[in-house]
Amino acid sequence: MTRRMHKIWCTAAAVGTAVLLAGCQNGGGGASATSPSAASAPSTVAPDVPTSFNGCQLPQSVIDAEHLGYTGTAPMKSDAAVDGGIKWRGCIWTTYEGDGYSANVRTTNLTIPMIEANKGFTIAERVTVGGRQALTYHKSDDTDLRADCLLNAEMKGGTLELQIDNPASNKVTGTHDSCKIAEKLTGELVATFPPSA
Repeated sequence: MTRRMHKIWCTAAAVGTAVLLAGCQNGGGGASATSPSAASAPSTVAPDVPTSFNGCQLPQSVIDAEHLGYTGTAPMKSDAAVDGGIKWRGCIWTTYEGDGYSANVRTTNLTIPMIEANKGFTIAERVTVGGRQALTYHKSDDTDLRADCLLNAEMKGGTLELQIDNPASNKVTGTHDSCKIAEKLTGELVATFPPSA
């Protein structure tokens, strides 16, 4: 796993949990660490992630529009589970053959109120995407808010979660705001959701 992929996989694992996955600190050193506190978050969590959408099998129209997965390889699985029954299912996609942003596209049983209650995150904006409540946010200690963004959009039983990693060094998308990328991509995905989502 590249350092960039490791970062995008691990950051989202901290959302709403009491324990961060082992190996996610300092480039995979193997030690677990405490994540931002979620003590005030609602305690009811669905037993599994929403299954009406698969972050590893995106619609071809979205793949083409966003130039996703043009590296000649399949997207990298990013499933995770942590204490408290929090789960994620999905994949990390790259764009423009690695010269654009990366997107970790997953469903999770975390809800919008759970994320809002997590003091380790700073809400950037509450938005409506495709008629669904959503929010963009960052880890509270993030310094480059243009390059990294998390977005969760409501689904039945949880949320769709996108984590965008878009450093300035990316030749194609490096000047674009990561939260605007997340909103656009989420809108494209939500438009393809079945009514049951």
